[in-house]
Amino acid sequence: MGSRILIVDDELSILESLSLILTHNKYEVDTCADGFTALEKVNNNDYELILLDIKMPKMDGLEVLEKVMAIRPEQVVIMISGHGNIETAVDATKKGAYYFLEKPLPDIPELMLTIRNAIEFRKSKDEILRLRKKQIDENEIVGGSAGIVNVLELIEKFRDLQYNVLITGESGTGKMLVANQLHLKSRRESKPYVIINCAQLNDTNADRELFGRVEGNILRSRGKLSEAEGGTILFDEVSNLSLDVQSKLLKVIDEGKFARQGQVNEVRTDLRFLFTSNKDLKTEIQEGKFREDLYHRINVMTIDVPPLRERTEDIELLSEYFIEQVRAAYNVAPKKFSDEAVMRLKSFRWPGNVRELKNYTERLMFTVDNEVITEDDIELPGNRHSRELNDLLNKNLSLNDFQNESEKMFLIKMLNDYRYNISQTAEALKIQRSHLYKLMSKYEIPTPSKIK
Repeated sequence: MGSRILIVDDELSILESLSLILTHNKYEVDTCADGFTALEKVNNNDYELILLDIKMPKMDGLEVLEKVMAIRPEQVVIMISGHGNIETAVDATKKGAYYFLEKPLPDIPELMLTIRNAIEFRKSKDEILRLRKKQIDENEIVGGSAGIVNVLELIEKFRDLQYNVLITGESGTGKMLVANQLHLKSRRESKPYVIINCAQLNDTNADRELFGRVEGNILRSRGKLSEAEGGTILFDEVSNLSLDVQSKLLKVIDEGKFARQGQVNEVRTDLRFLFTSNKDLKTEIQEGKFREDLYHRINVMTIDVPPLRERTEDIELLSEYFIEQVRAAYNVAPKKFSDEAVMRLKSFRWPGNVRELKNYTERLMFTVDNEVITEDDIELPGNRHSRELNDLLNKNLSLNDFQNESEKMFLIKMLNDYRYNISQTAEALKIQRSHLYKLMSKYEIPTPSKIK
């Protein structure tokens, strides 16, 4: 049989004639004569289409329609009325009806065309819902730690707010996943979602990339802001923008409009702005690299994604999740970590955060032949530093010299791990930034601005 259709009408002649026509056209048909029975059937069955009469005793069709849409928002319903008017049709459409038919019903070819179109519409809705669920699943944020639970709660709170959201955290923590979830769970999820890599914007290309360009009367480039119209725009690693580009972005956020090259009239925008940053923007302001007024515009709502070293209880869940991803993508045999292997993974600092753990887990899936990944299969990242420490242990040094040499080696290792991000390195070391600068000066370790 074909698609399943429910017919709801208190006129037996309508039920019989429609049922006969639809069954003849290979549809599976279910019928009932009142709204209460219809709701019971909808609760217990999945119908591609419902044909629903408006005038019925006890509960009219519009009330049934509202309750059906509350039960199954994706349901496609065609309303039928013997006393149709524009007001009723508009009301039915507002309540979620797909189409409105008047009695006497149209001839069979027209009626069947309407029904086929409605079922195709339902299929397209189902496909959109499937793709949306797939997108949300692919951008899942895994973890049960207090830090991640807080992130998930903030996503739920902020998802439909028009306010700008700043997502902070170290590289590899999952800031992009948070931004993706904010869009996919928002009312704008069916609208465009445009991601701008701020590292690729400079004073030369920013106007063209963001605002577009007009030559004569011809639109040569729409620009990212226009591409995202009605939806969400994400400025990824916003601290990479130059001060000049920051100024232009500030104007757009403040005024809700922008000027396009070669065009006299300004273009108005309807956008939701998201921003990510792996740098401490307050420090960037102090160093003259970020505009304070822009910071206050983008930092309306904040979500801080904790580093992996602060949520080690999530490491087992994450590693299992990555194993399942690899297994599904490459159709390979599943593996699991032994308890001792999990404890060893938890002992690492993971400066690359979740991204580093993901890459490491994927590598183990293809380099370990056994079904169980053991502690012996896991090597501490950074063998070069292990060799250097071993050489240091075998040198003829005084205790004071060893302390100085090993401390310098450790500082350089940490600075490299965090790409000489002073704030993140100091946080990982659990010391003040000023103390870290003093240690760098003591051991003649160059500051980030002096590294070529």
